[in-house]
Amino acid sequence: AVRIANDSPYGLCGSVWGADAAQGKAIAERIQTGTITVNHFGMAFGAPFGGYKDSGLGRELGPEGVDAFMERKSLSLDPAAG
Repeated sequence: AVRIANDSPYGLCGSVWGADAAQGKAIAERIQTGTITVNHFGMAFGAPFGGYKDSGLGRELGPEGVDAFMERKSLSLDPAAG
């Protein structure tokens, strides 16, 4: 099932359903989607949202969504210069 799910060029959302939640979590961790649930549907409010592969670029919501609008910079100062 994991191979079939990951064979898609898309990876926006998915869900895993089964009697054993721990096994469902282990399977969910192997599926290449931006959002995945185990034994329910929907997502947590404010959780990052976005897909893998051809299902979009980047993330919305949460701190990961803010990162898309930021540029990282490294700054080094000479401690001897005061």
